Parts: sequence; C-alpha cells; structure tokens
Amino acid sequence: MKEEFKRIADTAVSHSLRLRPGEKVVVKVRGDAADLTESLIARIYEAGAVPFLQTTNVEELKWLLAGASEEQIRQWAEHDLGLVEAMDAYIGIHSEENTFEMEDADRTRYGYYVKHYLQPLTMTMASKPKWVLLRYPTPGMAQLAGIGTSKLRQIYASSCLMDYGGLQDKAEPLRKLLGRTSRIRIVSPGTDLSFSVQGMPSFLCDGRYNLPDGELFTAPVAGSAEGRITFNVPTSCMGKTFDSVALTFRQGKVTEWSADDTEALGAILKTDEGASRPGEFGIGMNPHIRQPMRSLLFDEKMAGSIHLALGQAYEMADNGNTSGIHWDLVLCQLEAYGGGELYFDDILIRKNGYFVVPELEPLNP
Repeated sequence: MKEEFKRIADTAVSHSLRLRPGEKVVVKVRGDAADLTESLIARIYEAGAVPFLQTTNVEELKWLLAGASEEQIRQWAEHDLGLVEAMDAYIGIHSEENTFEMEDADRTRYGYYVKHYLQPLTMTMASKPKWVLLRYPTPGMAQLAGIGTSKLRQIYASSCLMDYGGLQDKAEPLRKLLGRTSRIRIVSPGTDLSFSVQGMPSFLCDGRYNLPDGELFTAPVAGSAEGRITFNVPTSCMGKTFDSVALTFRQGKVTEWSADDTEALGAILKTDEGASRPGEFGIGMNPHIRQPMRSLLFDEKMAGSIHLALGQAYEMADNGNTSGIHWDLVLCQLEAYGGGELYFDDILIRKNGYFVVPELEPLNP
C-alpha cells in the first residue's frame, strides 16, 4: 500500500490541513503505523512545514496505567497537552491489532486516563483550526470487520481517497433540505425516534477532519428527542465495547437503556448531566463503506447509516449540550441489516439506506 499511503498523506497535508511553510504539526500515533507515518512526515517536509512525532502503543499504555496515580496521569497529560497547544496542526493515527486490549485494564486508572488525558486532548485538538484523524489498516481491524486484510486495504484506500470535491456538490441539496426541515424521524426494527432540528446549523464533513470522511451532521434541539432507538453496529466507549445498545428518550434525555452490559452502559450515561442527552445527529454518505467495520471512524461515514452522539455537541452544530464524553452510536439502515426509513417533516427521504428523493439520488452508491 505504499503508493496509497503517499496519496492519503498528500490528501491529509494538502486538503485536510492545507499546511503552509513554517507551520508546526504534531503526528500523534497510537500503535504501529510506520509506513503511513513515514509518508506523512515526508509530505509535511515537502510542504515546508515542521513535523513533531509522538508514539505510544497499547501495551505501553497499559504498562503506564498499571501503577499510575491520578496525579501522575495529570502530569503526563499536562506535558503532552503542552506540546499539542504549541502546534499549528494535529494529525492523530490510531492503529491496533486488538480492539479489546484495554478490557482488562484497571477501570479506575483507565477512568483517570480518560478524564485527565483523553478528554482534554480531544478538546484541545478540536479547538485547533487544523486537525485530522486517521485509522491504520491492520489484520486485527480486518478480523474485527469479518473480512480479509486485502479487502480491508481496498476499502480503506478507496474510502479515504474518495472525491471530496464531488461530495460537496452532491450533498448540497441534502444540506439545503436539512436546513428547511423542522423534525426528523428515524424508523427501523426496534426504533421509532423523532426530534426537532429547527434552526440548527449543519456541517458537511468532507475530509477536513477525518480520513475517511463523508457525513452531514447537525444536532437535535435540546429537550426534543422522543422515542426509542436500537443501534445495530457495535461501538466502544471508555475502553468498553458494546453490542445492541437500545435507548429510550423522553424530553431529550435517556430514561431507559439496555445493552449486552447494561450496567456499564448505565455508568457511562451517568458520567455527567449531558452524557444522557444527544449532542449530534449525522447521516453517513461515504459510498465506499457499505458494511459495518466495527471501527467508528468508518462506521459513522457508512453510506446508508445514521448516527446519534451522546454528550458534548460540536461548535459547528451546537445545541448547548455539554459533557465530558462524545459517544457516537451507529444504526445501519441497509436492507441486509434490517432496513429502515428516514423522514424529514414526515416526507420519506431515504429507505433501506438509499435516498428516494430525485435530487438526492446522486448520493446513492
């Protein structure tokens, strides 16, 4: 994949970050992604920018957390956040062979790590005008997705390198239609959820902050979500993986919940007041991702999917919800995964993952 990594690095530097000579960029790698990292650093130098590198693999993280005090984690975060704050841009790469690696980490210490390190790092990164997140295709990621490594690499390359300029043109009618919409309704097996988006802005994700990318998101008006939604794509939060998360909303707040680990789900929902309220609603539109990959960066962009995030809202579509978490949960509405309908003001917009309104049909794969 050497040539593909070079092209992805070029997309990240020239399209996502638009780096200028002299700008400082930190490349923060979790796991082993040497060839992609090499291509990125080379392309950063070609742009006349200045790269800095931080690497940590998951095993090293577990060693650090095994005996760490809360104060030590605070100091570690202070050191790394200082570097990020001094940068003009941020590139994050996540590479892992085993998504369940942190399942046996000490929960208290891991909680300190999320609270004092991950969450502040995420907020500091997101406050920068230039940042982009990527995954790295590993055999473990392919195994988790239930596909061969070569197929994963094909999906990875095509989805990261999609025509983002073309996406902007195709998605403009959807963005305008969403702007005229007052209420959204989602219907699928185990799901009948509605909420207001009246007056809320929307944001098209076109490769500026994620690779792969391809979604349009807004946020439910505070207090408006009513009904039940059952997510059929596995997801993880706080180092814990969940299957079949189901949530019931009343007046915009989760009042009932279930999952394969209902107790752990409940603990996350009680993180703070905003953790049980939605901060984002998104529509996936990347035509090269047509099945759940069990990797959020891919799954929330999957054509035929929607996602709802609990917790912190993004400033691009801010409904006022604040929280220490931002947890995206994905529902695939393709027919092979149970199907479903998406309505804007009681008008059917998408059925079984395919747009049915003529001006939106160019978005279909």
